Amino acid sequence: MRKKAISRGKRESPAVDPVLLESAKRTIFEPTPPKTSPCRICSEPGATAQSEGLCWVCRRLKISAWRDVEAQLPLSE
Repeated sequence: MRKKAISRGKRESPAVDPVLLESAKRTIFEPTPPKTSPCRICSEPGATAQSEGLCWVCRRLKISAWRDVEAQLPLSE
């Protein structure tokens, strides 16, 4: 069985379109910002998708309010 001769003068087109290849490289290697949604309280950009729809400021205020409530409960009993 003989190997197929490779013609050196004729250049074949690439298997993948170079524009598509470049787009795929950009998609993989360029960082993307995390997906966020507006804050439910103040409509500022939200912290992350896991932050219950709150921005960093409102989330911090919520945590501080919980601490205040927990600190006051034993005093009133």
